[in-house]
Formats: sequence, structure tokens, C-alpha cells
Amino acid sequence: MRENKFKVKVFSNYQALIHSAVAYFIDLAETSIQERGAFFVALSGGSTPQPLYRSLAALHNQARITWDRVHLFWGDERNVPADHPDSNFRMVNDALIDHVQIPRKNIHRVPTEMDLWQAAEHYEREMHRVFEEEMPNFDLLLLGMGEDGHTASLFPHSAGLFEERRWFIANFAPEKETWRFTLTKNAINSTRNIIVLVRGHTKAVKLADVFIGSPDPYSKPIQLIEPINGQIIWMVEKASAKHLPSNFQLE
Repeated sequence: MRENKFKVKVFSNYQALIHSAVAYFIDLAETSIQERGAFFVALSGGSTPQPLYRSLAALHNQARITWDRVHLFWGDERNVPADHPDSNFRMVNDALIDHVQIPRKNIHRVPTEMDLWQAAEHYEREMHRVFEEEMPNFDLLLLGMGEDGHTASLFPHSAGLFEERRWFIANFAPEKETWRFTLTKNAINSTRNIIVLVRGHTKAVKLADVFIGSPDPYSKPIQLIEPINGQIIWMVEKASAKHLPSNFQLE
């Protein structure tokens, strides 16, 4: 990873991490709306970002965002119906969307009711329609890191790691033996700002391996994430950072 492209912030607890992430989200939303008239965000699923979405939905925070200028996308999705308990869309909808005044036309969910391949192609076409550029140009992309080093639904040794042309694909996760939908590495790396949220002591060994271990992006896919003209901010809970060198900043 190129040092000028990322920052690592280590927080004493997850509440402090979420507080900082919310402030960053709100500030970036305001700046993006002023500069380009809209704020384009790609969200992540799972339990790690859920407190962030709930905090954004709190009245004192949601009032600071011009929601009719916000466009929500998903960086990855499970191959399940939108109302399924495992759906990333459902999690975000329950935690955030149902509580803010965001136009339905600004909510760009993966159409998982379609055939697997049709859904991926349809979602990619939707991004082409919105961005009309060589690559999607999100203002902010939220990512996490799994204990195996995966991010979005780019899993170790999966075929999707080798995709160079597409923006969004269906990708088979070998170890999980299931299909997922995901942005490709090139689409992710075209993003202006990326936040990687890392929580929990079970990720400490892998996180240290990602930063100070040997380069091996096909075993540690998150090492593929290096924005071309943007930056990554790693927001890490102290428990996840216990094997990192002492020079990493504690917020």
C-alpha cells in the first residue's frame, strides 16, 4: 500500500470510532453537495457499519444532511431477497433509510429479485446511467475487512479478483460456497474517499498481516484497494490494532 494514499486512525473504543466516522460522513456530504450538487455514497453491509447508519439517522445528525441530494448505492450485496434478514439493503433500510427524508429515486439497491447475472448487469447499467464516466466516481465508499482479508465481496482466491473491465459483478466466494454481488477492485479504486471500518480483536492478526506482512492480494484482497486519485482512511478499533506497530496514531 502506498503510504501517501492512506491514513490509519486507531480509536480506544468503537463508540469513538463511529463518532468520528459520522462527523466525516456529514462533512464530506456537505462538501460534495456544494462542489457537485450531490453526494454519491456506496455502503457496506454486515454488523460493523450498522451503528454508523443508526447514528446518521439520529435527529441531531440527520438534520445536518441535505438528504434529497444524497444517492445511496451498495458496494456489495448478498444473493437474497431485499426483505431477507441477511440482506445488506434491508439492514441499511431498517437502520437509516426508513428514518430520513431521502427520495426513493435516490436509493439504488441491487435488484436481487432478478437472475444472478441479470441483477449484476442491471446494477452496472444503473451506475453507468448515473455517472456517465469511465468508472463510477463515488464521493465516499464504506468498506470493512473480514477475518480472511476480504473486503466488499472480493474474497480470497475468488474469480472476481481478476476482473479488469466490469464495474459490478456476481462473484462466487469459495470458502463460503455462495454467490455475492460486488463492486470490482477497479470500480472501488476510482472512488474519491474510502473509509475502512475495522472492529474486534479477532481481526487483529489479519490486519497486521495486511499492513506489515508480504504483499499477497489474492490471499488478502483488501491489499488490492489503492485509490487512483483518492484516499483511504482506516478507522480501527484499538482491539483490532494490537499487533500494529506503535507509530500508528491513537485518536
